[in-house]
Amino acid sequence: MTNNRRSVNSSAALESRRNFMKRGAFAAFATACLPAAAFRTIEARADEDGNDVVLRCCVMSDVHFKASKDAAEVGRFQRAVKFMYDYSADQKYKSFDALVVVGDMSDHGNDAELTLFKNTMDEAIRPGTRKLLCMGNHEFYGGNQAFWKEKFGLEPNARYEVNGYQFIAVSPEKGTMADGDYMYALEWFEKELDAACAADPEKPVFVFQHYPVSPTVYGGRGRDDWGLEDLYEALQRHPTVIDFSGHTHYPINDPRCAWQGCFSAFGTGTLSYLCHGGEGGKYEMYPAGSGNCGQFYVMEVRRDNSVTLKPYDLITNSFFDVVYYVAKPGKINEYVYTDARYTTSTKPVWSENAKIDVVETYEYGAICEFPQARYDRASITPCAPNDPVLPHSYAFKLERFEKGEWREEPTQYFWSQYFHLPTPERLRVDVTNLEPNTQYRAKVYATNHFLRDSEKALDVEFQTKADPNETVDRNAATPDANVLALAVASGKLVNTPVNSLKSQKTIETIGEPKIVKDDELAGREVAEFSGKGEHYKIQCDAETYRKLRRASIRTIFKANGDRKSAVGAVFGNTELRGIEISVNYEKRVVAFWASVNGVYKTAEAPVEFDRYVDACGVFDGENVILYLDGKEAARVAAKGNLVHPTDSVVQAFCCGADIAPGGKGSDFFTGRVAKAQLFSWPLTPTQVANLAKTR
Repeated sequence: MTNNRRSVNSSAALESRRNFMKRGAFAAFATACLPAAAFRTIEARADEDGNDVVLRCCVMSDVHFKASKDAAEVGRFQRAVKFMYDYSADQKYKSFDALVVVGDMSDHGNDAELTLFKNTMDEAIRPGTRKLLCMGNHEFYGGNQAFWKEKFGLEPNARYEVNGYQFIAVSPEKGTMADGDYMYALEWFEKELDAACAADPEKPVFVFQHYPVSPTVYGGRGRDDWGLEDLYEALQRHPTVIDFSGHTHYPINDPRCAWQGCFSAFGTGTLSYLCHGGEGGKYEMYPAGSGNCGQFYVMEVRRDNSVTLKPYDLITNSFFDVVYYVAKPGKINEYVYTDARYTTSTKPVWSENAKIDVVETYEYGAICEFPQARYDRASITPCAPNDPVLPHSYAFKLERFEKGEWREEPTQYFWSQYFHLPTPERLRVDVTNLEPNTQYRAKVYATNHFLRDSEKALDVEFQTKADPNETVDRNAATPDANVLALAVASGKLVNTPVNSLKSQKTIETIGEPKIVKDDELAGREVAEFSGKGEHYKIQCDAETYRKLRRASIRTIFKANGDRKSAVGAVFGNTELRGIEISVNYEKRVVAFWASVNGVYKTAEAPVEFDRYVDACGVFDGENVILYLDGKEAARVAAKGNLVHPTDSVVQAFCCGADIAPGGKGSDFFTGRVAKAQLFSWPLTPTQVANLAKTR
């Protein structure tokens, strides 16, 4: 299985690596906040009171330069720097003092990309503005620390002083994205951190490294944890530290990007593509418009050492409504961005006349529209956005009417689009993956950023339309496959499902898989694969995957026992998500992979090689079940919906391989395949047993 999110190549990365709400030594408790008006007052009076700005910085991360000057990130970076100079002039401040780039200034870390970034930066930055950089994991994809140091003339790990304030840059050793990547520099870091904090105990000390420090900001905790623990204990000893991290690409205006415990930490967004953790797979990680993103902080320090972080949106050339404020660095008993927000933050409320309109129903879903919920005061503790404020998302808690009773369905979750400006007043969502010709009802709750639901729910009820193309008898003793049905006929692989899907392309042959006659099947023609890249590919589309909320996948294959290593995909489609039947040649097992609510669940069992096996994977909404030769071989509980690839390039089922980023093949199979089928419903145990008798 392949997971290319931020170039992590393990499906297990979709699972949480640490327990949610893991805490440090200090559990802060203050929940007071400043309303938006207070920030405007601070800005208006600051210079009159002599509390003027003494340090202004631009803090950004994940710029991801490609080698082309025409890439969107190049223009965004140039506009960001120009804005900083224009904004400083408008604020009657001499300039801006430092550009802080928290890693991933390039996509691959190669000479062309880093040269373009350096030249663009050098052209944009004027005398008097310092350049403070650290390395991210992408700088290691085509380079190393020595190469980066030579290119920029900077140390990967360095301590700087700007206008009397201390900054410490820390770079990973190899870019492995795993705990331990900063341990090589820990002794140096602790020494420099002690010295920086001792230089002036009243001033904040700014630390920046690419990965989030676990467990702190959004993206460095819980089920969406991409953080590292390496620096946590050292930072715990220094409450004046303000730590910046990148890597996640999570929205900069999400209040969880601000965190305080024994120090303060902030996530820095991206000038490239936006994404989310998806709360462990509940939400779409790459929502519509995620590629059109440019977010960074305008950071200001005033004479009293207070720090203001203003998130800016380059796409609309405007500030987000959220402003982060550290009034007294080091005064941990007054910190407000604490873990207490997960239990005390304000819940969203619906307006008195709010209702949901069902705009359209179709065979496998319904389009619904509704006004966005708000908060019952001008802030979501402890952020300070201007009123009104959108919630984080909405939960559609569904039930379907079947056999005379209402049955619980998996909840569906939708972003409020709070991360895009301008934010919509009304939201339109597609409640999909439903059964045709079925009555549904839902209670819809608004959810805040700390995952607390509104007290009140809006009710909606609708019925899906019948599918005019559905002619298969789902109750047949040996049902026909209605989505895909692959078998060899007259010397080639053909696809003959009962219900033809007009949106599907014909089978594409990659390489030269052989068609041979197999004596074990009485001379029947089968497809043979060497494991060296040849496979078949059937391009699908979003309409295909709408039918596969629950499904069955079946293949008759013979794995080559001479192979002793790696995994070979027999039949399926798993790039980040999806379903598949595969063989692990080292463990000598067959596995049924199913992405349920975005998290892979795997049922596997020992398999005999060099003979034909009938493997059937069934997901019934409650369990991931693997059958071998008509008998149940493994079962894993998993309640929810199947989740499939959303990138159209990888929406393709393969026989003899899996799909990979860019639409290429991966996990090539070694052996023979006689049949491969895909059903849009869960087969019963009896149907599976009957099918196994009809090879």
